Order: sequence, then C-alpha cells, then structure tokens
Amino acid sequence: MSAVASLSPFLSALSLHWGYSSFRPGQEEIAASIAAGRDACVVMPTGGGKSLCYQLPAALAESRTAIVISPLIALMQDQVAQLDEMGIPAAVLNSSQSPSQREAVRRGALSGKFRLLYLSPESIAQEGTLRWLKSLALSFFVIDEAHCISDWGHDFRPEYRLLSRLRREFPELPIAAFTASATQHVRHDIVSQLGLRDPFKYIASFYRPNLCYLVRECTRTEQEAILLDSLRSLEDGSAIVYASTIKRVEQIQEFLKENKIDAVAYHGKMDSGDRRKNQQLWSADEVRVVVGTVAFGLGINKPGVRKVIHLALPKSIEQYYQEAGRAGRDGNAADCLLLWQKRDQATIGFFISQIGDAQEKERAWQRFHEIRDFVDREVCRQFEICSHFGERPKWTSCGKCDVCAGLPDAINRASFVEAAQTNIPPLAKNKSARLSSSSIPRSTNSARDNLRLLMSYEESLGLARKKLNATDRKSSQSSSNFEPTRLR
Repeated sequence: MSAVASLSPFLSALSLHWGYSSFRPGQEEIAASIAAGRDACVVMPTGGGKSLCYQLPAALAESRTAIVISPLIALMQDQVAQLDEMGIPAAVLNSSQSPSQREAVRRGALSGKFRLLYLSPESIAQEGTLRWLKSLALSFFVIDEAHCISDWGHDFRPEYRLLSRLRREFPELPIAAFTASATQHVRHDIVSQLGLRDPFKYIASFYRPNLCYLVRECTRTEQEAILLDSLRSLEDGSAIVYASTIKRVEQIQEFLKENKIDAVAYHGKMDSGDRRKNQQLWSADEVRVVVGTVAFGLGINKPGVRKVIHLALPKSIEQYYQEAGRAGRDGNAADCLLLWQKRDQATIGFFISQIGDAQEKERAWQRFHEIRDFVDREVCRQFEICSHFGERPKWTSCGKCDVCAGLPDAINRASFVEAAQTNIPPLAKNKSARLSSSSIPRSTNSARDNLRLLMSYEESLGLARKKLNATDRKSSQSSSNFEPTRLR
C-alpha cells in the first residue's frame, strides 16, 4: 500500500492534487464539515487557503458537482485552469462563451463530468438556469466573496441578494459561504440572507504577523519619492501599486517608466485581452510591478508579493485589509504602505454625495470615518484592524508598524527632501496640514455638510499647494538624487 493510500481521504486528496503533506489551520475542519453536508460560514484572510476548503470536498464527491458562485469571469477562469492542472475536472459557464462552448459545458455537467462548475450570481436570477441545475447531480453550493451580499459590506452587489433563492429551491443541499473580510454585522447578514442552518463557523484571526503596515500622510512629491525608493529597494518578489483612478494608474505607470522601473497597468476600461496579458506578465514575474485600480487582485494567487502600496485613501478598512493582504501570502515578511493625501478625502466625499439611497449613503459615511480614524489614531495598525473585525487581541503592539516602530528612514527622508525644496520644516508642515477626523461632522444625517467641509478644506489646501508648487518649480531637481521625475 502506498503512503498516499494509507492516509485519510482528505490528506490523501491533499497530497495527490495539491502536493501538500499537511493542512493549514482550519482547512481540514471546514472541508470535513462541508463533506458531511453541513452549511458553513468561513472568514479567512487572503492567502489563508479558502478555495482549498471547498475544492477538496468537491474533488471527493464522485459523480456529483459543486456549484461555485463567483463575481468575476477572470477569477472563475483562473480557478478552473488551476484545477485542471491539479487533475480536478472543472468548468465555467458564463455569457462570455460562445453558444457552442456553453452547450459543451452543459452536456459535460449533465453527464457528471465536472467536480466543480463556476457560475455568476446573475445567472441564478434566470429561471432556466435553476431548472437546469435541478437536472444535475449536485453536491453543494459555494458562495465566494460572500460579503458582497451585505449592504453593510464594502463591496455590496445587489445581484448577490438573488442567491437567497438557493435555499428555497435546493433545501436539501448545503451552502458554504466564504469571504476574506467581514465585520460581525456583515457575518450576521451573510448567515441571514443565505438562510444558513446551524452553519459551521470558522473565523480566522485577522492578525497577519508577517505584514508591516506603514501609513503616511504626504504630499504628491513625497508620495512619488517614497514610491520610487520602495520599488527600487525591492530585492526579490513583486509589488502591487494601487491608484484610485484610471488616469492615475496610467500616470504612475508612465512615471515609473521614466524612472526606469518596468510596470504594467490594470484597470476596468482596458481591453480584456490586454488586462489578461498584463496580469500574466506580472504573475510569471516577467514584470515585477503592476499598477492597478481596485479591479486588480481578486482571486490572485501569487505567494511572493513583497510590497502592496496604496497611493490613495481606501474607501473602507475592509477594502484596505483585503487589498493589502495580497502581500506576503507565502508567510514571509512583506510591507503594506498606505501613502495618502488630503485630497483623497474630498474625492471619497464626492462619490459618497452621488449615492442616491439614504441608508447606503449613511453606511458609506460611516466607512469613511472608520478609515479616517484608522489613519489618524496613534494605535498599533494590526491591533486596529483586528479590533475592527471584532477580534480582541491580548496584545497591544505588533512591534513592526509605523505606530509601534516608527517609519523607516527611507520614508522619513522623502519628507526632508520635499521640505528642503519648499523651505518649510517637515514637522511644522505636517502639523499645519493635519486635519483631525474629529473636525469632520460625525452625523450621517448631514452628508451635504460633510461634503461641503471636505471640499472647503480641499480648496484651501489647494491654494497652499499652488504656492508650494511655484517654489518647487524654481528649485533644481538635480539638488537631490532622491528627487523623482514629476508627474504632469
């Protein structure tokens, strides 16, 4: 008898398909509960191995198919490609396929060919899809990115609400919900909306000890200098740079190119073929840096990301945690830099003002205040994140973040470089530019007042910047080796 055959069914499948000899914390218990027919609600940080928890029991369910609901076509295709490489038959069915391709998948599913079949949440709204699913031999349903079902979440998608139909239409089948970031309120919503019955709950710790969170409010010049220094110091692995707009993504890519750093861009308005090509170049380490909007990263399974750099204030702590968490998935040390500017809060405020639904606008303002408090408070970043998600750490200091250990010399150096060009002492300048979150209206019933204050502050700050930039243009860029090419 071979060594693999003597193992438990779960360990045997783990060794055969994934090549691992042991599970990560929680994986075996989650997989066993799903295989036993129990509902599940799983919150596991990026890199924790969520997909294995449902792919493994699906692989063991002979002649039956697990239906995986996933929000992005690219994410589905990547998962199916990985499963095929591991010898687990899987397929995706979506509107991007030709009629003949969809028909081939349907025939294969009817014959029991696939262990996993990936669908979009929109497809569940179609009566024809539900009738067809009832003709298949199914094992269980998986809801990936389950936080999207909650309007308290940072990425609410109305189409996810349609998934409540699954419990009514398939009462005998277990439903397993997975997400990387969900507060206590969102977790309650997931269980309620999906009608989960006595689910097996697994909430992993949100503490990522290998990540170093560094937060810095800075000017544009400082931001560019810190970005260059951080990427130039990248000895191995790769980096993700997040920008808030498509225009800024393209500017940063060109800026890095001018400074002899090769980078690819990724955003929603690019041709799908170009997006996929750029993602593959980055994934294969042919290009080490990708600059993208929030559209980049969902489902990315790359272990060696050493730096994730945000060039704008995220809309929520949940969004930041999910995106920053793409660093260090291999367990090795990685940096998460959040380099934000005062103008970011005006941008977020503008988009919140465009929200028509009063309750959603109120929740958006709440998320804004939470992320502002996060960057303003002199509290350990890891502790703040854990506390936000309802975890109560017994420790109060990670010993690594900017609050616990201070900012690295390279980041502080950028402040002095820019200060020398504008003839303003860096500490004095930071103090004068700082806007306490307590000065922003907390009442969510006055969203217009919130926006007016933000825009008023941004206008006054803009006048000050014009004066600084006028002085900056007079100074010679050759005065410091650390000064980057300025964006226009």
